Amino acid sequence: MNVSIIVPLFNPDEKTLKEILDSLKNQKFKGKKEIILTEEGIGLADNINKGIGKATHELVITLHQDCIPASEKWLDTLLSPFKETTVVAACSDVYDIESGNTYTPVLDEKGCAYRKNILLDIGLFDNKTFLNSGEDWDIYMKLLKKGKIVYPGCIVNHNHPGYLEAQGYKKPQNANSWGCLVRIYGTSIPGWWKPLLKANIFNWTYFYWFWRGFILKRQDFKRCVE
Repeated sequence: MNVSIIVPLFNPDEKTLKEILDSLKNQKFKGKKEIILTEEGIGLADNINKGIGKATHELVITLHQDCIPASEKWLDTLLSPFKETTVVAACSDVYDIESGNTYTPVLDEKGCAYRKNILLDIGLFDNKTFLNSGEDWDIYMKLLKKGKIVYPGCIVNHNHPGYLEAQGYKKPQNANSWGCLVRIYGTSIPGWWKPLLKANIFNWTYFYWFWRGFILKRQDFKRCVE
């Protein structure tokens, strides 16, 4: 198997980026790999799509600019499920360095692999509806209809100092995207009721941005963060 690894950039930390590139260079992987750094898009989804447009291999990986593969076998482990033809995507676990916690996202682009032809078939990441948040859940819902999404147990280290403090402006961004997602997918999206419960008048900021996303059917909170 051959793979194109897309790293979307937005004012990256040069030291962390070097660690990522060094880790990718040292991967124990027998196939061909190309690394595509892209910062041409308007918003995260658009940036990723630009990278996919440049990809020359049948499998593509999205790797955030602050996520470092944790071992030399990361790439091989992440791609191994694609030997099964029904697998359309694979997702890394994430170790958050700041909090010390490890979690398994549904499909959050921090270290995820996809079949390029399937992404093209569903129209790539929705950069019209989602500016910088929510496109990961959207692609997850679409890919569920195309085949299996698997979690092979490989890990990326999320190195984003200040990320926990950044939750102050992540909250309205996430509320905005969840309002949009609930409008599009309704009760079919996992955990749909949790943001809906938060979106009450006593939680004004969340309330405003959730219902803005719901009414507009678009995520437009403009502060672009990872």
